[in-house]
Amino acid sequence: MASLALERIVRSPSSLIDTLPVGICTCDLGGNIVQFNRRAVEFWGRVPEPGARFNGAYRAYDAAGTELVFEKGAMAEVLRTGKAAHDREVIIEKPDGERVTVLANVEPVLDDHGQLVGAVNCFQDITELRRTQAQMREGRRVGRRVMEAIPAAIYTTDADGRLLYFNKAAEDMWGVAPRLGDQFWCGSWKIEWPDGRPVPHDACPMAVAIKEKRAMVGPEAVAVRPDGARVPFMPYPTPIFDSKGELIGAVNMLIDLTERKHADAKQKSLIDELNHRVKNTLATIQSLAAQTMRDRDGDEREFERRLLALSRVHDQLTRQAWEWADLGQIARDSFASYGGAGSGRVTIDGPPVRLNSRTALALAMVLHELANNASQHGALSTADGHVTLSWSAESQKLLIDWREVGGPEVTLPKRRGFGARLVERAVAHELGGRPTLDYQPTGVHCTMEIPLPG
Repeated sequence: MASLALERIVRSPSSLIDTLPVGICTCDLGGNIVQFNRRAVEFWGRVPEPGARFNGAYRAYDAAGTELVFEKGAMAEVLRTGKAAHDREVIIEKPDGERVTVLANVEPVLDDHGQLVGAVNCFQDITELRRTQAQMREGRRVGRRVMEAIPAAIYTTDADGRLLYFNKAAEDMWGVAPRLGDQFWCGSWKIEWPDGRPVPHDACPMAVAIKEKRAMVGPEAVAVRPDGARVPFMPYPTPIFDSKGELIGAVNMLIDLTERKHADAKQKSLIDELNHRVKNTLATIQSLAAQTMRDRDGDEREFERRLLALSRVHDQLTRQAWEWADLGQIARDSFASYGGAGSGRVTIDGPPVRLNSRTALALAMVLHELANNASQHGALSTADGHVTLSWSAESQKLLIDWREVGGPEVTLPKRRGFGARLVERAVAHELGGRPTLDYQPTGVHCTMEIPLPG
């Protein structure tokens, strides 16, 4: 029974056409629709009106979105020329606005004498295919934008090492845009090992990764630009395989090590500088201890105050990465152990001046000794005494003026104390300046002329 039913369907063209998964539409020589199947009605979203010609769709557009005139479409073309029209992409719009993309193939229909009597349009739904292709194209565009946005140099090759793509970061690293399709293994002008030995392009890490079909990290190399600039980098070449495990290409990411190298060099310099400063600080502390103990008036408290003055300037230098210290803050800190600069008995005046670490440390100790002497023997040892500390900076010279008034009458000391020796040693010997220390009866007056680095 089943075979008889199938035989009836096969012998009935209309029944057979309705079972096909593609749309079928047949027109006579005048373009009148004479036959269509159920699938065509689904695509059109309607049954064609009586007298419809060439196409049963409500509206149709080409792949570019231009509305089609059915009298000039593929069906009309075949009926006019008698030649088939293949793979015409058409966007069908249904009455409800839904759109379907189909691939149409129109074939001429000939009678037994070879005369053209009509044409048949066979069209299949490719909406999902086009949507998938559009998504893939968008995915590739997004992927390319991502590759361009990545700050690391990235490039790809085929299985033979021929360059297929590189991003802007790679071009910037190489200093030149390589020729895609003609250049192999790497886009750099030249490659060297860190010790300066040349690296042939066919022996670079990317070439090795492709030839040995294995991912690698390193070794570190140097890209030499056409202008002679050298860029140290770490490569990460990775082969790419298809679903069958066949090598189809490779991708390489080059990490620019320039900043890291600079940071490493700076860190080493800072460590060396720190070691130097620690040695100098220990020597300073040793000198302070020896001088304090040698001074007949020296005591443990005075030694602590000198260490505290040294630590304050160290703190300020540390906050500024040991690059500079502010003279105004050093001046204010000098009076911290003796009532402070805000007591009304001290006047500090001068423009902002940034001192390098060597000058800052020396002046911190000098100003501390002057403040200590003023507290014990000079203007700050009485209720009515006053200290004025001022400075100016001009022509790469720092001019400092220390003046005391209102204290006990000053007489020339019988021996040079630690403070006087420190002023002379620090200003004259360490900083290459000129100190003067004048013991006027009305108060000590000290001036310092110190060269400032350009």
